[in-house]
Amino acid sequence: MSAKMKIKTDGALDFLSLGALVHRLDPGIIPFRKATECKIHVSGGEFNVAANLADCFGMRTAVASAMVEYPIGELIAERVRAMGVRPFTVYRLARWLRTKASSSTSYSSSISPTICSITSSMLTSP
Repeated sequence: MSAKMKIKTDGALDFLSLGALVHRLDPGIIPFRKATECKIHVSGGEFNVAANLADCFGMRTAVASAMVEYPIGELIAERVRAMGVRPFTVYRLARWLRTKASSSTSYSSSISPTICSITSSMLTSP
């Protein structure tokens, strides 16, 4: 059997990673209990792959992950962008659902088709 995949070369992304974004607080060589400041590092297996593909091979990459709608989430998204990776976060999806869902449609009955359409539009938007 010689089934060949037909991959579009003009897509918005070369690689989409699905997974968790991890932020690590690093006080350096000082123990946490004595630290007065720390650095924030963003990582995660899925993100690391996307970041390295973007950095080493110039690929257009993105990561889809859950994230809090809070300043720390915005900070993590900014660090992801700094590595050349587009962040697609669940709080963005939740915000879109709140603005697009009508009062007559419940989230539970419309979430699956909505996720498919929002994912599609997120991948094609600039």
